[in-house]
Amino acid sequence: MTVDEVINELVRVWNAGDSAGWAACFAEDAVFVDVLGRVQRGRTVIAREHRKIFDTIYRGSRLEIRAESSRPLADGLLLVHSTSTLRVPDGPRAGETRAVQTMLLADGLVLAFQNTIRSAVSGFAKGDEELGRLDPLGWGA
Repeated sequence: MTVDEVINELVRVWNAGDSAGWAACFAEDAVFVDVLGRVQRGRTVIAREHRKIFDTIYRGSRLEIRAESSRPLADGLLLVHSTSTLRVPDGPRAGETRAVQTMLLADGLVLAFQNTIRSAVSGFAKGDEELGRLDPLGWGA
């Protein structure tokens, strides 16, 4: 599968709340690092952990992902950077969350996936006004 096909499938299965379909986009021995920094190793764990969030905090959520860049690293191995917007209708994560992802794709499957929530640097720095004014690298929310 191409980068766009992989991303389209990730979006399709997320929006369907299909944790098995989400995990099927990953290699059997893939590594998924979620927005909290938890490392999920293997397709089975990725499916199990996503079932939990699809049934709770992300129930009914809608995901959009857009590839920002892609470059080959070796034969059949691609480094992909993407951005996403997640819209959650209600519950503790209600609202819109923006994130960036780094993926390694091999032969149409995700080998590695790092997901990072974007937030304002001043909030991360616990309200440091000086850093907030600098807004390094456009880290505004």
